[in-house]
Amino acid sequence: MTDKPPNRVKVKAPATTANLGPGFDVFGLALNIFHDTIETQLTNKNITIKISGEHANTIPTDPQQNTAGIVAKHFTKKTGTDKGIEIKIKKGIKPGCGLGSSGATAAGTAIALNHLLKTNYTKMELISIAAQGEKASAGTAHADNVAAAILGNFTIIRSYKPLDVINLPTPKNLEIAVAIPELPTPPKKTKMARSILPNTVKRSQMVYNIGHASTLIAGITLSNINLIGKGMSDCVIEPVRAQLIPGYEKVRKNALKTGAAGVAISGAGPTMIAAVDASKVDTLTVAKAMAEAFEREGVKAKAYRTQPCGGAKILGEG
Repeated sequence: MTDKPPNRVKVKAPATTANLGPGFDVFGLALNIFHDTIETQLTNKNITIKISGEHANTIPTDPQQNTAGIVAKHFTKKTGTDKGIEIKIKKGIKPGCGLGSSGATAAGTAIALNHLLKTNYTKMELISIAAQGEKASAGTAHADNVAAAILGNFTIIRSYKPLDVINLPTPKNLEIAVAIPELPTPPKKTKMARSILPNTVKRSQMVYNIGHASTLIAGITLSNINLIGKGMSDCVIEPVRAQLIPGYEKVRKNALKTGAAGVAISGAGPTMIAAVDASKVDTLTVAKAMAEAFEREGVKAKAYRTQPCGGAKILGEG
């Protein structure tokens, strides 16, 4: 006697921060600050997407334009199923703020459909599928956010071809101060933020970024938050994207002044993050100082304290 396959699967996927300074398209960190809930269910035909939550009206429901839809199309093609799939997304992560909103949706959908359709993909294969979903918002398949959303904690994309991801635990005292400025989000914000990046890198810049990325990883593995902070500096991507964030330099200075170990733009921004040793510094104090710097520039901002967390989880089936 075999178990009857489920008709419905619900998954919770966390917010993530990517890059952390020098790790463009490579570093990711899962955070327990916000999450998306994705429910997938078999229906009679087609792929349909329904979105609820505070930010629902900003997200397309066309499967070709939604990260979940692209992931679902991969599964239907792979399995050859004649069934339809209904995807219900409850958005808890604000789109376009730099906290992996589209990545969480893609990752959660991949986890849910893998369970629903009994495809038995490995975590690495699910990351690859979810990365394809990112094309809907970023214009390209990048795995930094989805890897962290699926595996949890700190992730390193060692290689894209073939895909290879390293997953590391994080220091127990590591907390992240988060400041989210209330800025208008342009359509396809991530795609736009990628389009302005330089196509060439000087040798000195390469050396600088390799040194800082290595220092950050050393800090993770040695549980040394001071080293993590020292590594959160980038001379290629962040200087360009900083021009899109009012008060960027003042936010950095305020974070460091109040005890942060290091500061960076979260993903494509405009959210900014700071690494904090919670055994020595109050993380929310750092976050509030960052938000105050934004507000001195005339930009309202919200401050949060958060920690690294595990990856997407199945909440139930039926």
